[in-house]
Amino acid sequence: MMNLMNAPVPLSPALELALPVDTAVVGVGYFGSLHALCYSRLPGSRLQALIDPDPITQFLAEHLGVPWFPGVAELPSTIRAVSVATPVAMHFGLTRSLLQQGLDVLLEKPIAETAAQATELRMVAEANQCILQIGHIERFNPAYTAGGTLLPFARTVRSVRTTRHPPRSSALDVVIDLMIHDLDLILHSLDSSVVELRASGRSCGLTAIDEAEVELTFSNGCRVYLDAHWGRDTEQDARCMVAELENDETWVIDFRRRMTYRKEPGSSTGPLPADGHTLPFPMQRIQEDTLSLQLAAFLDACRNRSLPRVTPAEGNAALELAHCIRQQILRPCP
Repeated sequence: MMNLMNAPVPLSPALELALPVDTAVVGVGYFGSLHALCYSRLPGSRLQALIDPDPITQFLAEHLGVPWFPGVAELPSTIRAVSVATPVAMHFGLTRSLLQQGLDVLLEKPIAETAAQATELRMVAEANQCILQIGHIERFNPAYTAGGTLLPFARTVRSVRTTRHPPRSSALDVVIDLMIHDLDLILHSLDSSVVELRASGRSCGLTAIDEAEVELTFSNGCRVYLDAHWGRDTEQDARCMVAELENDETWVIDFRRRMTYRKEPGSSTGPLPADGHTLPFPMQRIQEDTLSLQLAAFLDACRNRSLPRVTPAEGNAALELAHCIRQQILRPCP
């Protein structure tokens, strides 16, 4: 949180001069509070309200100098763009109501509990000519901005995503809460259909699935191996993809350090020059915080009435694949 409060957000001159959009946050838990902090200092945003039934929200509202309201019925009429950062069980009802009021919405992932709900949200957004962007935040990670261009050339991709922290009380399982990030990135990058899925996992008593291992085969021949689990206090967070390309190069997309680099066969992992390589990658770590980049892109889509960077259809695709994985893991043995 300190990084979000104190670090500057370098944005383009066009965004600096853009007309401000009145914004609000619905659901001001841990992540919702980060949305609020970003909106309060993001060029082109005027944070106007925090919405959450928990009275403790009033302390953050007072700190940011904005009103607090317990429910969306009291949302000020000037609001044009809203972040919804509630538990997933509330995503569908709240977002549908906001879209029906003509508001643009950034909806935290996953898009909904079911594919049917996700489809209805897309249709409601289209009917009301509203922007609905899904909060798959890793799309805006500078490591993926560069490294995502490598993935269509991959023979195999291996992904590991863990966290030291136990799951939130509202977390359904590790597939929906963690692995879905990588499912979205893979589906977006490969633009190819899944032809084979193998999944295994187990519960350690925290959620229905606390550890998951998945193998996906795509129609373009790429094989993807995904590993996600809740970490332990002694374990460091891991968020990375290793892509083995058709030309035998190996590249690492390191989401935690926000870097993409080429790995030499037999060498220790580390950045190497990309001389002669035709694909772009950052030569040094990029410092912008990813949430600010995501919210800036959302507000840009709101101003320009343009397609959001993560569409409802893409959010639905990641959700449907996550459910297929969950069903295979939870399916009783014959």
